[in-house]
Amino acid sequence: MSKELPYFKSFPEQWLSGDINFESFELQGAFTCAKHHYWANNCSFTYDKMLLRLKNNKDILDELIKKDYIVLNNDKVHIKFLDEQYKESQELHKKRVKNGSKGGSATAKLKQGYSNTEALRKEKIKKDNTPYLSTKGLNEYLSTKK
Repeated sequence: MSKELPYFKSFPEQWLSGDINFESFELQGAFTCAKHHYWANNCSFTYDKMLLRLKNNKDILDELIKKDYIVLNNDKVHIKFLDEQYKESQELHKKRVKNGSKGGSATAKLKQGYSNTEALRKEKIKKDNTPYLSTKGLNEYLSTKK
């Protein structure tokens, strides 16, 4: 995710008014660290991987899970608001790819139309085989007319 969308939405008011703000600084810091690792790995993280990122502090990770800041589902951890943003960004990406493809196809057709027009114009131009009136050309021309 970090290459396609290197940031996630974070609103100070939500943070300050959310339950996490009333937790210890240690828990807030661990959650902040967890959010960034989770986002950087395309919102796909296992419990063991998250535990490693939180310096093997099992108590902190379990407390984040217990308080529903992080959700554990079949050894996969999830952070709900980041999952929503990830899904939204993927849908937007698909929409942009589809629209870009349409625009590219239209441009290609337009360019193809121009090249066909140019080809038709070249075919319709008549070649004039009449020699220019130079001394050499004039002598040859006059000799053919006699």
